[in-house]
Amino acid sequence: MNGPSARNATESASPARHSLCFVVDTDFGCLQGFAKSLRGFGLDTVEFVNSARLSENIENLNPDMIFIGLNAADPRDCVRALFALKDSRFTGRVQLFGKCEPEFLESFRKVGDDASLNMLPPLQKPLDFASIRKIIHQQRLSSEAVSSPDLSLKKAIASNWITFVYQPQVDLKNKLVVGAEAFVRVSHPQHGLLPPERFMGGASQEDLSELAVLAVTKAVQTSVAFFNAGVPLKFAVNINVMTLAKIPAAIVVEKHRPPDQQWPGIVFDVTETQVQAKTNLLKSTLPGLQLAGVSLAIDNFGRGSSSFAAFKELPFAQIKIDRSFVQGCARDKGNASVCKTMIELAHNFGSQAAAVGIETGEDVQALVGLGCDIGQGYLFAKPVAEQELMSMVRARNVPKGEPARAETAARPAATASPAR
Repeated sequence: MNGPSARNATESASPARHSLCFVVDTDFGCLQGFAKSLRGFGLDTVEFVNSARLSENIENLNPDMIFIGLNAADPRDCVRALFALKDSRFTGRVQLFGKCEPEFLESFRKVGDDASLNMLPPLQKPLDFASIRKIIHQQRLSSEAVSSPDLSLKKAIASNWITFVYQPQVDLKNKLVVGAEAFVRVSHPQHGLLPPERFMGGASQEDLSELAVLAVTKAVQTSVAFFNAGVPLKFAVNINVMTLAKIPAAIVVEKHRPPDQQWPGIVFDVTETQVQAKTNLLKSTLPGLQLAGVSLAIDNFGRGSSSFAAFKELPFAQIKIDRSFVQGCARDKGNASVCKTMIELAHNFGSQAAAVGIETGEDVQALVGLGCDIGQGYLFAKPVAEQELMSMVRARNVPKGEPARAETAARPAATASPAR
């Protein structure tokens, strides 16, 4: 696919058209997701997976702004795109973005400056769409007013708008991606990707149960797709204990999991508060889940007053330390002391210790020194689409010269977990 997709917005009946943006990115998954979000903001978009036909389309369509993705491993197409804009005498705004060091992005912005292009300050992946919305406003791009959708969980499920994004979990010692936590989103045709607070309010138990079945199904399917591609990860789903008791979770997992015993299985995250209140219910549910390949993790650990009896009665694969203790643990002696205690507790019960909400390299170093096993947070990545997660895992985990196995032909749609 060397050229743009078809024009992705219907022309307005009014004389003034909406602003048109080009998006150029060799990462096809990111390209699609980013363009979809721009359309949710009311802009017209044309997408390119490389710069081959950029010049001719600038001449034909006269875009107002161009977003260019920088692939740090192979930045040549970004350079070609910038010179295509120069040759086309493009006078609109140019926004670079990429997952790399800020200094590296800045060096390519300077290439655009030297080419007399109207370069904006570069952005880092994963993209913060609040910042994108701000840029659209600052650059006075003409977009339709997008009102808040009248949306419920029931309508989202019925309309097949439920989708999922994933935040990677990283082994802090060897820096490999070893798992991913799934988060539910709605992919709205007019409003783009919406977080749970936009559609979960007032959800009935029946709707929550249906969402939980969707989340478990997608988590297993996505796990299998990664496993078949040679990048086995433990996918985690947040789930309410009462909801877990109402759905046939073990049957759903058995239906979709592979027969291969090397499959890593999936994890159900349950909050510390629910573990305390529903220990007996979890005890009765867990044996069937374990047979299907499901393990448990305690989420938000440290928020409540822990019931140590639950640790003796229930095996937990992970204890996830609450972000309020993780953030700043490199400098805050109190947080560091709490993290150390929780890490030792996890290890004493045969569990991994996972730190959630990591945002600085200093905190990573402190956590490694304390013996923490797993890290998760914006320092590594915000929740991303399935294809972007696959690219991230391959970049981190697959040694050079040793490609991962080819993916199976049937790949499930992107996935995420239900909000509690």
